[in-house]
Amino acid sequence: MCFLGGCKGSEPTAYEVGTEHLEKEKYTQAIENFQNAIQEGDHTVQSWRGIGIAWSGQGVFDKAEEAFITALGLTERSEKALKTDLYFYLADALYHQGKYEKCAETCSELLKQQKKKDAYFLRGSAYLRMDEYKKADSDFSRVVSGSENYEDYLDIYKIYKSCELNADGSTYLESALEIKAKSPEDYYNQGRVYYHLQEYEKAEKALKKAWEEEYIPALVYLGKVYTEAQQPQEAASMYKKCLEQEGLKAEGYNGLAYCAMLQEDYAGALSYVEKGLKEKDAQVQQALLFNEIVIYEKQMDFTSAKEKMQEYLELYPADKEAVRENYFLQTR
Repeated sequence: MCFLGGCKGSEPTAYEVGTEHLEKEKYTQAIENFQNAIQEGDHTVQSWRGIGIAWSGQGVFDKAEEAFITALGLTERSEKALKTDLYFYLADALYHQGKYEKCAETCSELLKQQKKKDAYFLRGSAYLRMDEYKKADSDFSRVVSGSENYEDYLDIYKIYKSCELNADGSTYLESALEIKAKSPEDYYNQGRVYYHLQEYEKAEKALKKAWEEEYIPALVYLGKVYTEAQQPQEAASMYKKCLEQEGLKAEGYNGLAYCAMLQEDYAGALSYVEKGLKEKDAQVQQALLFNEIVIYEKQMDFTSAKEKMQEYLELYPADKEAVRENYFLQTR
């Protein structure tokens, strides 16, 4: 008899294969699998949800929006947790399309069902984009109320920074420093806060403490601190140490590429990018591919830069900085 685990040797369903591809960020295959599952009438709502997530992962947010709306239309009234989940994904897709008013409305609908911190953050971000500063501050205040999670404060700062409101965002960083550091991870996060406040000596001190207690991610930010402090040799030393750590090799190669660029060693920088891409680290791939374009520009090889830009935009169509850069390349 077969239960949830399925029969030994049985073929996985299209939905199961789609879920596996989604987890591995193989978005094109995942969409195809989920579409097959829908045709088979298998996990229809969850398949539309998966399609939406896959489109979001590729930066195609208009199609993601359509998928999430379709999923919501098929969701039963009793499936409250699923509805809440879909509303949040929908709000995120709306935000990334610049539909800030609709995003805020969707978040408000979500918040009627569940007071979710992420929804307050997203709605606050939408309000900030609409220049509704008091509403944004009210939502962000709810996010950090009683929070000892440094990421809450850093995420809010980054939104203000993206709106060129660094000073307003810095007040949240100052609040983050009131959290008493108790662990190596806390010192690492404290160092990141000081880094964004451009207090590099304090950042170095906190990050070194985290590194001394073997909190490995501190190496990456130590490299960034030394780069900003115009100490390229110290930065390169940190990035080389990243190469000795599993999970940080791509970060290390990306940092070394940047250090090489600063020293105008563009051939060396390109070599580091190529090595970094071989690590197949999805979290660092975008930065590596973008830096590859910049290196070709620095070498005045605009033909290669254009080719790489077209490949990049196919993967990350929502990258506004890259889109602006592409306009420049088209004039070369």
